[in-house]
Amino acid sequence: MPYEYWCAECRARSPERRERRADAEDELVQHRHAAHGGLAPAAGDGVRHVHDESRGDGCLPSGSFLFFMFLLAAVLANCWGR
Repeated sequence: MPYEYWCAECRARSPERRERRADAEDELVQHRHAAHGGLAPAAGDGVRHVHDESRGDGCLPSGSFLFFMFLLAAVLANCWGR
C-alpha cells in the first residue's frame, strides 16, 4: 500500500511513493522544515494512501471513461427510441 505526503499550500507531493506510512510522514516533516519553517501550512498537509497507478489499481475504469459510456448509452437509447 503506497503512501505519499501532500501540501496544499505549495502543491508539493512526495517525489516517490513509500510503502510505509511512517516513511511518508518523515518526508512530510522534512518538507515542513524546508518549506514552511517547521510549521504546518495554513492550507493543510498530510499523508494519504494512494493507488499503484494514477487512477486506480488497474481493476476499475476511470471516471471519465464511465461518464463517456453513460453519454454514449443515453445517445443510443435516444436514437433507438425514434
